[in-house]
Amino acid sequence: MKILRYTALVSCLSICVPVLAENQYLQQQLEPILIGESHSIEGQQIHSPEMTVATYKANSFERVWDNVKYAKQALNLIAQAELEGLSPNDYHFDTLMALASEIDKRGADAVEAQFDVLMTDAVMTYAKHLIRGKVNPKQLAATWNYEQFDVSPDAAAASLLKHVKSKSLDKGLENLKPVLPHYKRLKDALVFYRELDATGELPDFALQNKVLKPGQSDPAVPLLRQKLKRLKYFEGSNSDATDYNDELVAAVKRFQNAHQVADDGIIGNATLKLLNKDYSEYVNDILVNLERIRWVDNTLTERFLVVNIAGYLLYLFEDNKLKWQTNVVVGRNYTKTPIFKGQMSYIVMNPTWTVPRSISGGIIKKMKENPNYLNEKDFFVVDSRRNPVDSESIDWPNASSKNFPYWFVQQPSENNSLGQIKFMFPNKYSIYLHDTPAKSLFQQDQRAFSHGCVRVDDPFTLAEKILETSDNWSRSEIDDAIAAKETKKVSLSKPLDVLLMYWTVAGNNEGLQFYTDVYNRDGALLKALTTPLTNNTI
Repeated sequence: MKILRYTALVSCLSICVPVLAENQYLQQQLEPILIGESHSIEGQQIHSPEMTVATYKANSFERVWDNVKYAKQALNLIAQAELEGLSPNDYHFDTLMALASEIDKRGADAVEAQFDVLMTDAVMTYAKHLIRGKVNPKQLAATWNYEQFDVSPDAAAASLLKHVKSKSLDKGLENLKPVLPHYKRLKDALVFYRELDATGELPDFALQNKVLKPGQSDPAVPLLRQKLKRLKYFEGSNSDATDYNDELVAAVKRFQNAHQVADDGIIGNATLKLLNKDYSEYVNDILVNLERIRWVDNTLTERFLVVNIAGYLLYLFEDNKLKWQTNVVVGRNYTKTPIFKGQMSYIVMNPTWTVPRSISGGIIKKMKENPNYLNEKDFFVVDSRRNPVDSESIDWPNASSKNFPYWFVQQPSENNSLGQIKFMFPNKYSIYLHDTPAKSLFQQDQRAFSHGCVRVDDPFTLAEKILETSDNWSRSEIDDAIAAKETKKVSLSKPLDVLLMYWTVAGNNEGLQFYTDVYNRDGALLKALTTPLTNNTI
């Protein structure tokens, strides 16, 4: 393998080096990259060597940025990476600025060659991050099975040269950015919270008593008014008045609603803690969620479902616009709902439920406490070949999950743990969307209660939304099929993409919504995102 690689490199050099000889300084910068060596310029590692080499090959190994004036305009585009939640210095920005200044002073060929190669690598790396994100999510989550958007070096080279020639790089980079409206809302919020962070924090908000209720007074109310006004939840004027009046209560309710705590206007520990949240924390929350959108945006189809695990919400998107949403229940912290992409291929009305082995012990325990439990909950027992087993023949007192060779199956009914409908997108995790008889859980602010599957608050409307477009099912036909109490499988004429995502900040028409990092995933992503690029290419 090493011999073949060496032969290929020698062959490449024999063709490329004579062409490069016309510009010996450019040759000095490109040769190490051409032969596959790690290469740095002014201490800056080349992050996208394949794309950089492809660009110079397509440009006959001549300088790409010989128009210095336009190169400086392009540098301004690199500076704007900050608006995307990315770091300009991941794209050699400070070094490029210094080299540009040196070129202005003495215009040395060696410096121009260094600038040229670094600038090409900078734009290519930045473009790649816009298309698919800086961080590889597979390094953070073992269940991540989304394919990273594939970037062709030759296609990228041709695109860059075209945009440099036509001076349209701004449009080219803009076209690579995510198109979900959610992304634009987060970018606007990033600017807002960064500006707040730059102004400095207000003092921590503390109450004289433990709780502040509507109609009460507290010396901290003037500070409350300032905090809410800065955060754009309160539009009134600042005042030294200490009464917690209706206008302030309404503002607090809006704040509570945006932060997923009970919007009762009562300021207790949870609301107090959120009111004292640092602006820099908001900035970090937004950074990680901008990255999460970049991971998937280029894989989106015209119509898809997103389950936001952290937000306990299901969204239906059409033409990149949010068409409908409903609440969901997701996995507990110790039975986390995995993050992956699937394709919904069929819906089952009046499903049966085969209890997973991992939780069958709970039913065995119930039978020991109540011998009639199986009948009450519409369960029957089958063997490994799905043959019925007489439950009375089982030695329940001595049964355990370790020695129990059978399976529990729940018949279609309102008691069924899957409810009366389930939505199937076959995957190795055995995860699906389904109805549930436990409706009260949807009223909770935090809804991580399941064993991993996703319970849907309004499943019949979801079925209607999915089936009405291409499968011509009406709501009345769905209701009739459910009322028949017979198991019915409905195959979709066109599979529907289902994205199980983890967004701790999301935007809607009412503004930003902040969700608890219930699975503690933000910290690892923030660390990876804010760590400067190293010798590792991406």
